Amino acid sequence: ISSERRKEKSRDAARCRRSKESEVFYELAHQLPLPHTVSAHLDKASIMRLTISYLRMRKLLDAGELETEAKMEKELNCFYLKALDGFVMVLSEDGDMIYMSENVNKCMGLTQVKY
Repeated sequence: ISSERRKEKSRDAARCRRSKESEVFYELAHQLPLPHTVSAHLDKASIMRLTISYLRMRKLLDAGELETEAKMEKELNCFYLKALDGFVMVLSEDGDMIYMSENVNKCMGLTQVKY
């Protein structure tokens, strides 16, 4: 009986850990600068990959700006992309994809989430 109780406690603890992990991934996904419709359907590996890309992008741009400046810049960038009818891709020195603007799909058929 003691062994059964330990197994049950272990299963409950594992279930609790998985639940907490899922909550953290959910919160992390919704902190990414992606539409909610996209971030709501990401798996854990995609969340990690996109988070790493986002952090690399922030490091590359030395993003020490204020929140309001970042919001204004995002809006302006959206207008620039529409006006130019183009897209933005940022590659690392190694050629790894760091960032693609949303409208890259329209121009090249690629999705932000895939890369």
